[in-house]
Amino acid sequence: MQHVLHLLESRDYLPVAELSEAFAVSEVTIRSDLTTLAKQGLVARIRGGVRALQLGQSEVGFDLRLRLEVERKRAIARAAAAMVDEGEAVALDASTTAYYLALELRSKRELVVVTNGLLVATALADAPGITVLVTGGMLRLSAMSLVGDLGADVLRTTRINKGFLGARGLSISRGLMDLNPDEVRIKQEMADACEQVYGIFDGTKWHRSALLAFVRVEDLAGIVTDSSAPAAEVEEWRAAGVDVLTVDPGPREPPPLRPRDLRRAVRNDEVGG
Repeated sequence: MQHVLHLLESRDYLPVAELSEAFAVSEVTIRSDLTTLAKQGLVARIRGGVRALQLGQSEVGFDLRLRLEVERKRAIARAAAAMVDEGEAVALDASTTAYYLALELRSKRELVVVTNGLLVATALADAPGITVLVTGGMLRLSAMSLVGDLGADVLRTTRINKGFLGARGLSISRGLMDLNPDEVRIKQEMADACEQVYGIFDGTKWHRSALLAFVRVEDLAGIVTDSSAPAAEVEEWRAAGVDVLTVDPGPREPPPLRPRDLRRAVRNDEVGG
């Protein structure tokens, strides 16, 4: 089901027959999974398949994105948090990876965090050693972010040690990219206010592009991503002078045994299998 959600980030519609063939399962199984996703409010079921719940330019809502690639994002967040020294000023955008980074920063002391993400700010609101500055502007509900001239004005008068920005896609010729023009503008202002800028995104973003660039390759201090990032592209970015750190999210917890699996395991143990 998670893979279906990934596919719908770049496609408007997926037919049941195509999914059945791709996953080598019956169409009955596919229909059941799609119905489950629809009941959770993540997709729209239509005759013969499923379509994305689009929020403009194929942008998926924050709450949905927060559930995707969680272990990879947490691993990236831990690595990025280790790069933050106490007493620094740090900028975080409204990306889901930045949200997980905010959770990792809660134990820091004498830290100032500037963000346009409402949920990022909420994650740090009661952290005793952190001062949170929220940029003003217009609320974008899909991203739970604030954008516009008010936020840009604040950032133009602020000097920040390090900025950690998510991305929808990237290109060695264009840099880091995103979809929404308002979001891209605030990311640009954040980047301009930072002494060092780091991209934080999981390996799925390396295969994507987007409409608008917000940080050029030569302006990036580094990228923190996970081990699924394509090795050839990672080396290309390193050759361009960008320090790319890849982290391993580690093994996932095995799913709980179903009753029939448990019975099979018991039988195998009894016969020494």
